Amino acid sequence: MRIATALAVGFWPALAGADGQPWEPGEATASTVRGEVRGPRQSSGDGVYGRFDGDLDFGFGLGVATASKQALGTARASLTYYSTLGLYAGYADAVGQERDVERFVDLGFELRPLFLLRWSRDAEQGPATVDLVIDSLALGAGAFVAEPAAGDFGATRGVELVAGLGLPLAGNAAGPWLEARYALRWLNPGEGAAARTEHAGLAVLSWHTVFLSGMVE
Repeated sequence: MRIATALAVGFWPALAGADGQPWEPGEATASTVRGEVRGPRQSSGDGVYGRFDGDLDFGFGLGVATASKQALGTARASLTYYSTLGLYAGYADAVGQERDVERFVDLGFELRPLFLLRWSRDAEQGPATVDLVIDSLALGAGAFVAEPAAGDFGATRGVELVAGLGLPLAGNAAGPWLEARYALRWLNPGEGAAARTEHAGLAVLSWHTVFLSGMVE
């Protein structure tokens, strides 16, 4: 089963171009659109800024996260299809002496709904940094497991809703980004008095690369 077909049947047919006609993703893949949008204005005003140089965007970053009101060193990776729908994974380890959480791992999916919607309506008019920041709005959901200081790994677990933004430091999809995420977490849901909610934050300096995966022709 091709991911492109699933997206075409679901989300993408709702998009319309600047002329009001539906945009058919099957008629414009990374290999064909890339030849049309690349040129002197590739990173300064074509509205794409390198995002059609491939179908997958891979990002990896290091930074700081918060959990149980303490700071943790963190690593985060993401894999996003056409800068729209993807997966994220994170690992965090405690920093400092007083620790409520030793280790933390989360995994989930993110939707970045604005890029294709704005691009198909010719709303990507620049500057590049402004367009990329707006399009980086991410909404996600996932699950996590953690190791409390007085327990085993997995003793704390739950689900999370995530929202975030990114700032491209080079004005292009590929290259360095400063990214921030906010998470609302439900810890140990369904366990009575042990269940609780928690607000968490994350800031990472990441590097993104865009490449063709070969999943579509």
